[in-house]
Amino acid sequence: MDNKYSYMDDFSDEEITNFKEEGKEGSFANFEENFALFDKEGKEVPIVDFEKKFTISNREGKEVSFSNFGLKSNALGFRPNRDNLVAEGDSWFDYLPGTDLIDCLRNHHGYNITNYAKAGDTLENMIYGTGINGSFQRTTPSIDKVLRKIGQIKPKVFLFSGGGNDIAGDEFSSYLNHNNSGLPVLRKDYINNIINVVFKKYFEDLIAKVASMSSETHIIAHGYGHTLPTGKGVGIFSFNFSGPWLRPALAMKGVFDPVVQKDAVEKMINSFNEMLSSVASTNSKFHHIDFRKLIDQHNDWANELHLRNSAYARAADAINQKISSL
Repeated sequence: MDNKYSYMDDFSDEEITNFKEEGKEGSFANFEENFALFDKEGKEVPIVDFEKKFTISNREGKEVSFSNFGLKSNALGFRPNRDNLVAEGDSWFDYLPGTDLIDCLRNHHGYNITNYAKAGDTLENMIYGTGINGSFQRTTPSIDKVLRKIGQIKPKVFLFSGGGNDIAGDEFSSYLNHNNSGLPVLRKDYINNIINVVFKKYFEDLIAKVASMSSETHIIAHGYGHTLPTGKGVGIFSFNFSGPWLRPALAMKGVFDPVVQKDAVEKMINSFNEMLSSVASTNSKFHHIDFRKLIDQHNDWANELHLRNSAYARAADAINQKISSL
């Protein structure tokens, strides 16, 4: 497979850090995280309202269009003529050991992205909130911040990455029968209920929440890709500080045949993608990006759940193509 991004797989830790930081430098999101604008009475002015209420002049008194602050070499570092997007998700949007989809969309395609993603996050927490404090009271869910931002800037697109942590890891064994039981490896009825009833409802609720804040905003979500249960996690030498997420559950359930293992994982990913496709078919503002043919299960994975840098870059190209078509 021809891969113009293969050089990224040789990034050092420093180069990965620089790639991530360079992507943030030119975004409105980064500006808002570090600066605030105030009027003469000291009242803070949302960035999105700045151009509507104020003008910028150079030292000669000539008005300067706000869009002229789009060159990366200028003081604010805003990029010109690119969409301001909002994102929420898991480690495919927030992957510290390597690059991720958001890094590549920022660097290779110039998007300004306010990113609320957190590695390890689940659908239920992202869409409804599951956090509680020491008194067993609900903490403010992240979806509140996400929706508030969507309502503020009315983005063309809201990017969403979720579901991987609801299938893999600790959850994966719940979809499997023990091999010695004589039952099929996959609990088909359970999988159908969780993916096609529960998860589908979660996504439909997400669509409704976003539409309530910005009716013209499109949602783009993906269904991951076919991976192999290699037993490889994220770690140094023989120590894993995250994962593996698939092979341990299969082994605990007595499933050791590599062909059967591969088949079980593929069917789970297929079911999830088919559900997303079904949601997209009945919701015109929801778009499913199918990575299954784009991602090579033998060569594109850094570990069981995360892609190599070059594969994330190619996947980001597919997302950019969809955004450009809207």
